[in-house]
Amino acid sequence: MKPGSLGPSYARLFTAYVISNVGNGVLIAALPLLATSITRNPLAISGLTAAAGLPWILVGPLSGAIVDRVDRRRAMALAEFARAAVVALAALFVLGGGESLLVLYLVLILIGIGETIFDPIGLAMVPNLVTPSRLDRANSLLYGSQILAQRFLGPPLGAWLFALAVWAPLGIDALSFLVSALVVLALPRGHSPTDSEWTIAGLSADILEGVRWIWRDRALRAFLLGDGALHFTTAAATSVLVLVTQDRYGLGALGFGLTLGALAGGYFLGSFAAPAMVSRFPRAEVCVGSVVGAGGGFLLVALSDVALLGGLGLAVVGFSAFQLDIVSITYRQTAVPDRIRGRVIAVFLFVVHGAVPIGAVFGGLVATLTDISYTYVASALVAAAVAPYLRRALKDAELDPGSGGRASEGSHG
Repeated sequence: MKPGSLGPSYARLFTAYVISNVGNGVLIAALPLLATSITRNPLAISGLTAAAGLPWILVGPLSGAIVDRVDRRRAMALAEFARAAVVALAALFVLGGGESLLVLYLVLILIGIGETIFDPIGLAMVPNLVTPSRLDRANSLLYGSQILAQRFLGPPLGAWLFALAVWAPLGIDALSFLVSALVVLALPRGHSPTDSEWTIAGLSADILEGVRWIWRDRALRAFLLGDGALHFTTAAATSVLVLVTQDRYGLGALGFGLTLGALAGGYFLGSFAAPAMVSRFPRAEVCVGSVVGAGGGFLLVALSDVALLGGLGLAVVGFSAFQLDIVSITYRQTAVPDRIRGRVIAVFLFVVHGAVPIGAVFGGLVATLTDISYTYVASALVAAAVAPYLRRALKDAELDPGSGGRASEGSHG
């Protein structure tokens, strides 16, 4: 299905997402290359990943409270304009011969803060742009385009631009944020700002309201655990993947890139399959099967000494995880009222982003204390432990779009 078939407003949101995420993908390749021109210290370079994830941990829930109080379209555009300005200044810094890891860290942190505004608003706006029956397709297109742009299109473009001129990737990224902001301004306004008091106490109360809403809804609690667990285990698996490809598969840098790309490829293929999966099978079964499938993929990597099978296992992980993501996202959009949707989505993003560094450390510790393959066995065991809980928690929940929040009201407590 083409984005335009879901309506002109959704097509504009889709376009903004693609443009913005191509720019993000450009930075994924360009900033590490810039960092290696400054230092060869692995810890200093890995700090880029930490800096990128830090905003979600520090201000993610706060951003959710803010986006429920303001004109979402305007806030979304403002976040893009701000990110464009930050990256443009960084491009000028590099063009002028500047070299500083601290500047790169700061750029990633500021871009990440903008992302904590942009992403929750985008997901919160989708139910206002398409009918409930089309939410699965709309979410699959949006999430699938994000993966395609950020993991497949952006990084090669970033590396190519870096080879032309070290400042060029930053300049193109700034342009992508600027164009994305202009497209966002063409979206309908929709959400009305609230008159809540802008105090620490008021914002804290808003955040707690979002947390309580999740805690009181059995299905939301289950999705939060399931999403967090899959991000935790995937981070654990990818944290030591470079050692697997080198020591077990005997591959070089290109082989590592292709093996890691299999995970993103699985996600992308999952975006095409998800609408058909959730229309053919009960959503609760899709969720349980998603976790079980991911566990099977981890086991395949653990047991295989052949690179092709290892890549296949990661592709299965990506494909399976996408199915849970779509059911979870669609449920949040339909069962949570618009006035609090931004907060609930931001709490989810806070958890899944926060699970990544914890999972990476876990994966490294398991590999250090035992063997690399046991990192994948441990990931499979975590998935196996979550599956029965998801089955029980989602058994009687109304997960289909259009249930109008009945699942939320009926499962509170």
